[in-house]
Amino acid sequence: MVARSRRNTIRRDWRDNPSKRLASNRAGGGFHRRIFGRLGLSRRASVSRLAILTALSVLSIGVLAPLTAIPASAAPNDVAVNAITFEDALKRFEAGDKKTALAYASSAAHQGSADAAVMAGYILRKGEAGYVNKEHARAWYNMAAQKNHPDALVALGEMAIKNEAGLTQTDAISYLTRASDMGRTDAMRALADLYRTGQGTRSDAEQSEKYLKKASQSFDKDATKRLGDSYFEKDPKKALRYYEQAAQAGHVEAAYIAGVMYAENFDIRPNSTKSAALLKQAAEGGHAAAQADYGLLVYQGVGAARSETEAAKWFEKSARGGDGEGQFLYAFTLAKGEGVAQNFEEAYYWLLKSGQSSVDDYDKDKAELRKRLEANVDPAILARARARVK
Repeated sequence: MVARSRRNTIRRDWRDNPSKRLASNRAGGGFHRRIFGRLGLSRRASVSRLAILTALSVLSIGVLAPLTAIPASAAPNDVAVNAITFEDALKRFEAGDKKTALAYASSAAHQGSADAAVMAGYILRKGEAGYVNKEHARAWYNMAAQKNHPDALVALGEMAIKNEAGLTQTDAISYLTRASDMGRTDAMRALADLYRTGQGTRSDAEQSEKYLKKASQSFDKDATKRLGDSYFEKDPKKALRYYEQAAQAGHVEAAYIAGVMYAENFDIRPNSTKSAALLKQAAEGGHAAAQADYGLLVYQGVGAARSETEAAKWFEKSARGGDGEGQFLYAFTLAKGEGVAQNFEEAYYWLLKSGQSSVDDYDKDKAELRKRLEANVDPAILARARARVK
């Protein structure tokens, strides 16, 4: 049952969902720590948000967007308007006064602050001041990008991916290259995707791998994991090396995949100890499927000390984390009273929650448990469980 469970999860969560792999281009290493951490911008830039970063430096965007006027009541009495700084704007933003923050940021930007230009662009793009103006946001970002502000390049890329403010994917490569040259690993990963898929440029597998390796060498664990993804089918042993490297850097999904590969990949020598250690790492990292699989190892005593109580705890975490197999396994332990107090209502509830899997044998196990519960448990108890599912 262990191998069957893992095979189902890895196929479902990774191999059969290439679109999820494309969309998981996150993490960044290098976002401006003063601004984006406080403004709530993700320090992780996904490929779907990073693609267009170039032509704005060479495209004419006309006259810069007009400044937002500073309200007379907004400027401190002891601070001249032309003395307003980015820090003043940041304080207003953190205080929740987004309109004044925009006015202050606009003023500071025109006094030369690239950070302030990025803030103004963010507020206008996200509608933080009560309205959205993406064309003006683009202009502010471009002002900062002309000073090679990496966050501005990322923001323009995000806009371009969504074809906002007249941007298209054909603008992506040069901006991303500039950001990559500045050490932005999120840009490197985005470039890898663009070259792999041929978006905004010709498809080029070698360039794609080059940028992933460049990001990996800059200690980007997501890039290292994605190198593993790229070799999963054609060279499993090489893929495993990358997954283990990413896992050592703290990548939860990489730890899960490596753990699965040590258990069931025909090209990898089985190692139950390594499998258990990697699955435990992923489980402790909150990976619901890993929690179910590691719980099975603990339940069976494979690569880990056998404990029905510990196994039941992992099954419960997996079940509450939304994993269908974890929900079935928790239902199973509840029905048998193994490692947890026997509770037929809870068992039936989690069994119904688990739904159908993509593995025939697994679904047979579910059907058998359901048959036994419905044949032996008070219908009133089962009815309560059904009502909770609805």
